Order: sequence, then structure tokens, then C-alpha cells
Amino acid sequence: MKFIFLVFFILIAGVGIGYLSMSYYDKHIRGDVLSDKTNSEININPMPIPSPTLIPTLTPTPEPSYTPTPQPTPTVKPSVKKYSSMEIQAFMERFTSQYGVDINVLRHIAVCESGFNPLAVNGVYAGLFQFSSGTWKRYRQEIGENKSSDLRLDAEEAVQTAAYVLSKNQAYIWPNCTP
Repeated sequence: MKFIFLVFFILIAGVGIGYLSMSYYDKHIRGDVLSDKTNSEININPMPIPSPTLIPTLTPTPEPSYTPTPQPTPTVKPSVKKYSSMEIQAFMERFTSQYGVDINVLRHIAVCESGFNPLAVNGVYAGLFQFSSGTWKRYRQEIGENKSSDLRLDAEEAVQTAAYVLSKNQAYIWPNCTP
């Protein structure tokens, strides 16, 4: 029983000491932490009235003047010669004989690549044998002929170049059409 009395006494004493500490804090310390002034000493000044801002004046936008753009001078492309299938066959006979290649292989590639149409164009490929511009220029330089990529559409020039390519055993440039 003494033990319970002792615990009860300590509990009551703790509550009492806590109450007295809080009362002292409220009366003497609390206001000093934030400010040294009391409410009567605080001077509240109203916010200054902002001055009006100036409205910008609009300046007129200048009207654009028309300046004609010079049109580029069209480049003159060589006229494309039209050949009959008999003439193309004659070119094939002449160049396969000159370069020592099989005319049947040359004809097969032309039919496969362009449907035997010397004016066929498919993306970057053009002519009877569908040469790209870079491939055309490379082989034309090797045989010492005009490297103009427009000549890919000339059947005679295309047959000569294709016969030369076959004579160099480089038919791999037509991977889908080599027999």
C-alpha cells in the first residue's frame, strides 16, 4: 500500500509542477521570444498605394514590301533518244561481242530490272538496267565514257555499261536478276 501511495504522490506532484511551469511560461516568457514589444507599441503602417503603370503605345507594324524571288534557270537535260526493241537488240549484239559476254544473260537482266523499258525509273535507279547514279558513274569512269547519270536512260549507253559490268564478273550488282 505504501508503494501505491508513493506512486500516487509522485503523479500528483508531477502534474502540479507541470502546471506551475506552464503558468510561469505564459505570464513571463512567451511574448519575449518573438518580439520585445507589446501590442500597444506595435505600429501598423498600411501598404503604400502602387502608382499606376503606363500603358504602352502601339507602334504600327510596317507592311512587308514585295520583292520578287528570281526563278532558277531550268537545266537543259539532254533529250532522251527512243529506241525500238530491234535497235536495243542490235546494241546488245554489238556490245556482248565487244566485251565477250553472253547476250542471253544481258537480255535476262534487262527484262528483269526494267521490263526491257529503257526509260524505267524506280527511286534512285534508272534505265534499262536500273543503275544507281553512283554505280553508273563508277563504271562509266572505268570505261572512259561520259559519266552523266542522265545517260542511264539512253539504251545504247546502258547496254554498253551493263556489258562492261558483266565482263568484269560483277553481275552481283543485280542480286535479284542474275540468272
